[in-house]
Amino acid sequence: MRRKEISEPERLSRLVQPFDSHSQDFKGLTLKLLESDRSIEVVSATAGVGASTLYEWIKEWNEKKKLA
Repeated sequence: MRRKEISEPERLSRLVQPFDSHSQDFKGLTLKLLESDRSIEVVSATAGVGASTLYEWIKEWNEKKKLA
């Protein structure tokens, strides 16, 4: 029996689907995808979150890092 080939975006979207889109876990996972050199466009499409929201989450994360 042959394994079904799964594309990278499909695999990533399966990973992020179980999360509430504004939970801290979801945001963290999404930011990790961006850190792994994925483009905003790819992560936006995969996670189902607008690019402007992703930029806001990046801004929030950077502000939190400054306070730490």
